[in-house]
This record gives sequence, C-alpha cells and structure tokens, in this order.
Amino acid sequence: MKIISVTPYVVGHWVLVSVLTDEGIRGSGEATYFTHPPACAEVVREIGSQLIGADAFRAEFLTNMIVKTHGVRDVVESAALSALDQALWDIKGQALGVPVWQLLGGRVRDRVRAILLVEAATADAVVEGARAAVADGFTAIKIKPFVGRWSERSTGRILREAAQVVADVRKEIGWDVDLAVEVHRNLVPADAEVFGRLVADQLLYFLEDPILPFGLSANLAVAERLSSPVAIAERNINIWEFRDVSDSHAVGFLRPDVGVAGGFTGLRKIAAIAESRHQRIIPHNFTSPIVTACHVQLAACTLNWDLQGYVREQREPWVSVVDRINVVRDGFLEIPETPGIGMRLNLDHLETARYVPFGNSFLHGAVYGTDGGIRHQ
Repeated sequence: MKIISVTPYVVGHWVLVSVLTDEGIRGSGEATYFTHPPACAEVVREIGSQLIGADAFRAEFLTNMIVKTHGVRDVVESAALSALDQALWDIKGQALGVPVWQLLGGRVRDRVRAILLVEAATADAVVEGARAAVADGFTAIKIKPFVGRWSERSTGRILREAAQVVADVRKEIGWDVDLAVEVHRNLVPADAEVFGRLVADQLLYFLEDPILPFGLSANLAVAERLSSPVAIAERNINIWEFRDVSDSHAVGFLRPDVGVAGGFTGLRKIAAIAESRHQRIIPHNFTSPIVTACHVQLAACTLNWDLQGYVREQREPWVSVVDRINVVRDGFLEIPETPGIGMRLNLDHLETARYVPFGNSFLHGAVYGTDGGIRHQ
C-alpha cells in the first residue's frame, strides 16, 4: 500500500494532516506545534513529498529515515513527523480492520479516566468551573490558580492568593476528586518551593511545570524539593530527552504529547521508559480531537497511562473538524472499537478553514510586571 499524497491543513492554530494511499485509505494526524502552525504545515509538505510512493505500513522505518536524513534537533520537524506517524498507524488500523490499540498489544483497561482542564480567568470562575466539572462526573480536574493581573502583585500576594485559590477549590470539590495544579511555568525555583509548601496540605495529584522548561537540572532540582508529585516535559520531543527527565525519581509524571514527541511510535517507547522507573504518563493534550483520539488509543494499551488530559470538545471548532468527537461519560473517555484511531477528518470543513494566530488562547501568553518587563516570578 503506497502513499500517494500528504496534505496539511491549518485550522485556527491546529495543524491537521491527511495521508492518502493508493488503495483509497486516508489516515489522519495532528502536529501540535501550535505556536507557528503555517511553518509546521510547510515542513509537513516538504517531508510528505519525500514519502510519496513509500509503503504506508512502515511507520517506524519512515520516521527514522527522516530523522537520520536531517539529524536536526527540531521541534517543528518532530511535530510534522508525529502527525505523519499518527496517520500511518491510522491507515494500518483501517486496512486491517482493527483499532490502533489492538495493533499495540490490546486493551489493558476498559475506559480512560480524564482530567479536565478548568478554563477560567478569575478566582471565582476557577471555583465555579471546578464545581461544574464535578457535577459532570469528572473525578480529576486541573486548575490554573495564577489568575487576573497576578504578575503585577508583590511576591507575597502572588503566592498566597494562588494558594488560596487551590484551597478554595479543594474545599468546593472535597477529597473524592483528584486535584492537580498547572503552575504554567510562572515561578522561579525558590518561589516554586515556597508555593509547594503553601499547598502541601491540599494533597495535590501533581504540580505541573513549576518553572521554565529549558534547564533540565533546575527542573529536576525543584522536583526533588517539592512535597507534591511533579509533572513535566510536555515540550520534550524524543526518547532521549524523556530518558534524561525520567532518570530522576523525583519526577512522578511525564507529559509527552503524541503530536510533537514522535506519534504512536515515539510515545509507546517513552511510556516504556517511564514504566521502568515507576513513573506514570499524563499526556499534554489541549488541541483538536485528533490528538485526544490518538492518546486514547495509547491509553487503552499502555499500563502506566494514568490520566488523559482533556478539554471540552462539545463546541466549535472541535465538532466541525472531525466526523465524531471523543465520547466522555461520567468523567471517563470511551475506548472506540472503530478501526484506526476511531475518527476521520472532515475535509470539507478543513478546505475552507483559515489560520488564526495562537494569541492568548487558554490564557497563554506573556505576563508583565509593573515595570513593563516580562515577569517570571
């Protein structure tokens, strides 16, 4: 079965990829280089042109061929390769009439527990979002307690008010729901340690990305000094980078993203590395339904896949880019029996979609201090 075309689509800040074979089977993938999707789409086109005529069943061979050809430590190329890898596994599953999880060893669980990201811009909205999530049946939620104009406050206020948001949410949801905190790289090591002490009595499921991800030694040092489990490495792109993080037993959770860390081929290896160190996988996941669907396939067949990151998909543009969204019941994602990844791209919609810069979606973006400079607390 030969690849005859590779087509990227930029939808908002999503990069969705369609791979077509000479037998009419079309695989779907997503590259999660969401900061500059047009650049990633061009790399998909370039790599795709090198795959025309190749055997669509040889995902690992083709991925390694591209990596060895260029030998560049490049997040854009890694994202493009990740999307292509997803699509090739999707094609193989469709061709053989089985879901991808069946190709990777079969189910180890019956459903996948989701951890909902509560999207909120104020302290009151965080609490309300947490309340709504529990009412909808979610048994794990993740919050961002650094809200409002937090970067313009004194250090004492920043840490105390963020800790108070955490305490207020815990009081609202009780102890039967797991609570995680996304620090969102807002702190420096010393302040992260103070914040960790302030929220220690809330028994968090994990603290995510306490500091900027660029220095491995600093991240591991912070992880060793925090009392809460730490989740990091969503920006990592290959098994070597994840191995370096996994070598520290202070890290409780790895956060690989199927759209940037090697697709199915890469993530199953990353999960194995983590399993050998008693670490769990909670993947980075907040883009289109395609990445969620791929993660669900991996969760179905991966023993140490702990929780599935999730944002609500019953809205635009999630419902328009695919033929079906992922099904959530009582806080758990269903594992589909449909061949491949379990959903298809809606090409009619994708053909008319347009690029929208990432901007401050999901409350991302730089924050400023009272001096007008970028603030890393």
